[in-house]
Amino acid sequence: MKKFIVALFSVVALFMFMGTGAFAAENDHAEILQKIDETNVKIEAEIQTAQGKGDQLLATLSLETAKLDAKLENARLNGASDADVANIEQEIKKKKAELTEKYNQDLDKLIDDLISKTNKMTADMIEEAAEAGIQAECSWVYVQIADRWVWVDPIQIVGV
Repeated sequence: MKKFIVALFSVVALFMFMGTGAFAAENDHAEILQKIDETNVKIEAEIQTAQGKGDQLLATLSLETAKLDAKLENARLNGASDADVANIEQEIKKKKAELTEKYNQDLDKLIDDLISKTNKMTADMIEEAAEAGIQAECSWVYVQIADRWVWVDPIQIVGV
């Protein structure tokens, strides 16, 4: 009878230890999966922030360009000479080129910063997931920032 009780307790103890390990692994996966979701939310927030800033850059360019066009139209309506209109046109063309160049530089920097930041967030999280035994990868999404479309990389779980 003692052997039976010892065997019974041994089996119960074995199942308890095995079950605890399984639950711990499941909890570890749940924690990493939660972190992946949080990282994706942060990436989405970064995208939305960049979109807002890009829209503001584009709006500023459009407003400044419209002001320059209005200046030229006012000169024509006020009877400026052809020579004056030609000079104003040249001046406006030069200012529009400068504004467009600055806009492109600012937008390039905004997009580069977004991609660098999200790539790092994704790479770090994929590495952390791999250490926990979860296979994840980039799942590229195409997003619009001002007047450009770019690929950004949220995380997709491939296997657990």
